[in-house]
Amino acid sequence: MQQLFKHTVLAVPLFFLTFPMMAQRTVVTATLRDSLSHETEPFATVRVFRQGNTAKPVAMAVADADGNISITVEGKGDYVITVASMGKTTVYRRFSLTGQPTLPLGDLLTTDDSKALQDVEVVAQKPVVTMTTDKMTYNVQQDADSKTMTLLDMLRKVPLVNVDGQDNVTVKGSSNFKVYVDGKPNQMFQNNFSQVAKSVPASMVQSIDVITSPGAKYDAEGTTGVLDIKMVRQNGKQNSDCDNCYNGNVELTASNHGERANVYVGGQQGKLTYSTMGFFAWQTMDNMKVTNTRIQQTTLGESRETNEMEMDEHRPFSMGEITLGYAIDSLSTLNVNAGISGGNTHHDYDPRNTFFGGPYGDGFSYTNHASEHNKYLGVNASTDYQRWLNADHTSQLTLSYLYDYNPAVNRSRTTYGDITGVTGLTLTDLYSDSHTWGTSHTGQADLTLDLGKGQTLETGTKFISRRNKSDSRLYDTVNGEDVLNTEGSMLYRNLQSIVAGYAQYKLTKEKYNARLGLRYEHTFESVKYAEHSERNFHKDYGNLVPSGSVGYNITPTSNIGLTYTMRISRPGISQLNPYVNRTIPTSLSYGNPSLAVVKSHNVSLSYNFFTPKLMLNASLSHDYVGNEIESYQFVDADNKYNSTYANNGKSRNTYVDAFVRWVATKTSTLMLNGNVSYGDWKAKELGYHNWGWSGSAYVGLEQQLPWKVKGSLGLFAQTRNYNLMGYNSGMQFFNVSLTRTFLKDRLELSARYANPLRSHLIINQYNAGKDFSNLTHISIPLQMVSLSVKWNFGNTKKQFAQHNSKINNDFNDSKKGSNPTEGLGM
Repeated sequence: MQQLFKHTVLAVPLFFLTFPMMAQRTVVTATLRDSLSHETEPFATVRVFRQGNTAKPVAMAVADADGNISITVEGKGDYVITVASMGKTTVYRRFSLTGQPTLPLGDLLTTDDSKALQDVEVVAQKPVVTMTTDKMTYNVQQDADSKTMTLLDMLRKVPLVNVDGQDNVTVKGSSNFKVYVDGKPNQMFQNNFSQVAKSVPASMVQSIDVITSPGAKYDAEGTTGVLDIKMVRQNGKQNSDCDNCYNGNVELTASNHGERANVYVGGQQGKLTYSTMGFFAWQTMDNMKVTNTRIQQTTLGESRETNEMEMDEHRPFSMGEITLGYAIDSLSTLNVNAGISGGNTHHDYDPRNTFFGGPYGDGFSYTNHASEHNKYLGVNASTDYQRWLNADHTSQLTLSYLYDYNPAVNRSRTTYGDITGVTGLTLTDLYSDSHTWGTSHTGQADLTLDLGKGQTLETGTKFISRRNKSDSRLYDTVNGEDVLNTEGSMLYRNLQSIVAGYAQYKLTKEKYNARLGLRYEHTFESVKYAEHSERNFHKDYGNLVPSGSVGYNITPTSNIGLTYTMRISRPGISQLNPYVNRTIPTSLSYGNPSLAVVKSHNVSLSYNFFTPKLMLNASLSHDYVGNEIESYQFVDADNKYNSTYANNGKSRNTYVDAFVRWVATKTSTLMLNGNVSYGDWKAKELGYHNWGWSGSAYVGLEQQLPWKVKGSLGLFAQTRNYNLMGYNSGMQFFNVSLTRTFLKDRLELSARYANPLRSHLIINQYNAGKDFSNLTHISIPLQMVSLSVKWNFGNTKKQFAQHNSKINNDFNDSKKGSNPTEGLGM
């Protein structure tokens, strides 16, 4: 007992002497960049030695996919950090620790190691896909196909995103997602996303963020999340070693489906950075054929209606944007952005319509001429002020404002020829003229506080004011004159104000990271009808939106994460608008002003693994929606086919997604992006229930060919896709492209051949109700040959842009003080 007491007396002071040393931990952070291009270098090996003793490191780590370094060092004194990356010179940096919790070393610059490159075959890759527990990023500029494809083509390769044969885009099988451009909402893109994505060249897109599990910082809208399109100007930051730098490019593309031209210029003058971009695209789609057959059960028996038509489509689109950033001092920046974009689509067709059976007796047929013209425009401007609250750049205040204006015009005219023998239908020449306007103002304040010891608190508030207006006029054409049909016309206004606030706590400790957040949004909405004031109504409602995640870094290059997210979706003006479209004599389509907010719940589990040659991302998620807005159809008492919306749906979707990219040899890279999902949809009040499995896969090969030619092969295949009332058939899409650079990468020549084995893509759509079935057969000419030429100029390879806008929450969170492997492989 006496001996035990003696040892205890000696151990207690020794414990208190060693405890402070054990507790002195410092997180050292840095970013590894190429000294010329200023691009980040991923997966570098990081070692820390005590100064004068380089035999054994005191700490080791691996840089993440974006070149970010975060390594924990115990103790005080003088140290040396070494950073080694394949094909690059090793970086050495001395530093001293005095017990501070964090030590930012800033950018560490490295150069090509010419000797190493002569002796070593470099087969490492920069990541095409990176993923965190909050989002997945597809780095478009790291994909060889970005030289020849459009944004829509590239989306077929992005995990969690599908593009069907009619170019409809879905995220995890749903079209209910929000579209952002450079971290800000863009209603023109949102309202016309498929049309716009067909025109935007992939070479002008830096990356595509798929945010399926946003935290409390992000807007609650979009039941399956957010697609954020980052343009090339968003690649980088202001550089202290550049006073008069600039770069840019000009690109021209021609194909059998249209032409495209685009230009980009970015640079820096002292504390001012600037970038500007613009492009124009003209696309055509000739000889698209559509056959629609509808069978209806009526009191007079079964009837059949067949519509056959062949149409031409023209889609001009243009976009321009300018961004300015000014570094007020080392802690403050000011950014201004303005952009304008717009386009239109035009269709001309002469359908042949055949009816027989039921109320149509022995049947009849007729032809008519139809033309449609849709024009849309988007104007947006934003300003952001950011102030760092400490020298380590870990706490910040951001004030933001965004203005958005989106007018659109939709016009259509239907003219009938000989209608002799037509019975049971009222056929009159019609002209429809619909104008919509949408204006929004958004103000936001965000505060991020570094609480120390890996803890961060984020809080903020936001106000959105939206003003939407729709003026839809229907005219009966009598003796060549358009006479207003007051019953078929509607002047409709929708006013919406949203007040929001959020708080979010983040914790990073060794191999663990967690996030817990809560957001509240209150909506005030009123609807007014100019000619029918008795239909006016007002409503306000609040939504409390929780979210959370937890992650664990299994190894420096692999991790696993679990998230829960609740999302909401407010009905859009087209879904709410009660205006009845009567341009098709046998059909009516209209909105429902009584629609309620949709609430969805998502649970997702993800696993991620990265090495310089192999990357693997896999996720399992489940979505549940209890009051989904569904488009549904029925036949009314007048035997007319009605199409409208209602909160009549319940859906459950389970989604498994996998992305694999493997550098097989120094000249060959293979890629697989695939998913399998099971969906179950119900509309109990209507008696509808449908379910089914679906899947899609993109298999690609990137090959270095002789004469410095880069080749790419890609095959996309999709199975049948189900929905509440039916399905869309599957499709296959094949692509081959070649790229060659000249004059020290100043000149790029590219060629692409899409669908060389088949001239047309065939799509079948089927839906059915209690008393009807509808089958649509579509033949789309997708075979395409295109040639592109691009000229790069400037005195630097750097890209210039200031801090991203914080409106609707910046999706590029500061990595200062983050876990050393948070986001790596995810």
